[in-house]
Amino acid sequence: MDREPLDLIPTRDAALRGVDIRSAKASVVRLRHGTYVDREALGAASPALRYEYVVRATVESMRSGAPLAHESAAVVLEIPIIGPWPDRTHVMVKAGRGGRSSARIVRHGTREMPDLVTVEGIAVVHPARTVVDLARTRSFASGLASADHVLRTGLVTREQLLAEVEKIGYHRGAGRARAVVEHADARAESVGESLSRAQMIELRLPVPVLQHDVYDADGFVGRTDFWWPELRLVGEFDGKVRFGREIAGDLSDARQALWREKQREDRLRRLGLGVVRWTWDEASDRGRYARLLARAGLHPGRRTESGLIPAADPASRS
Repeated sequence: MDREPLDLIPTRDAALRGVDIRSAKASVVRLRHGTYVDREALGAASPALRYEYVVRATVESMRSGAPLAHESAAVVLEIPIIGPWPDRTHVMVKAGRGGRSSARIVRHGTREMPDLVTVEGIAVVHPARTVVDLARTRSFASGLASADHVLRTGLVTREQLLAEVEKIGYHRGAGRARAVVEHADARAESVGESLSRAQMIELRLPVPVLQHDVYDADGFVGRTDFWWPELRLVGEFDGKVRFGREIAGDLSDARQALWREKQREDRLRRLGLGVVRWTWDEASDRGRYARLLARAGLHPGRRTESGLIPAADPASRS
């Protein structure tokens, strides 16, 4: 982990920092009983980081050393999800020994404790099991985003994911977890790409090739997010500058980046390739997304050279 450590302030340290926690104008806010955080830092934090503040504050106040699980493990391990983060901290406990869930903590009972890892002194359920648990309990798209990420970053191997799926047997959501692991791909480079592919799978659309390099007579054109060779069709998520992976800075840089992207797309089209683009909002709306891809020639149920359409809608598996 290469992020700056979160600055959680115990009540006993507030006075040493000159902070009056009783004041309505205090520069800190309470996360959990006995733990505060800088008000400005919390306001500027992303939803994931805000949840991580809550999780770490809860860990400091817990009497037991139960390892973090599910989304709480994911946020500490920097595993992404799609959808909102919860407001409670999730932990794993031995069945019958861990007490009940509360307003602050969700306790997941298990007959056999899974493998654990330690992150900055905090016990966390192993990332392979964490991903499988997320795949069981969240949407197919969210599970796929988590699984793609851990494979891409090398946090776990596909073999480890498969082993964890076997361990859960036929528990609730096991079928969806198996589908997630089956379709997980280390080549997906962003959560948006994982969301896009998950929707394609659930819509039973032709399976694309990921991260395909395109060349013309002048050399390298770019690397596409999605490629359907049978249709000679390129798919790009979010309409961002993708081929060169530029990051636009000021307005002038943005204009130049957009111009370069137009030139690349022109080169693609001169090769006789179709190009379809979509945004996060479009990919999130299944009906709208299906219509957009249909206009590009992508329809359900086709067997393709780049992949086989799955036999069943993975979201319907239990």
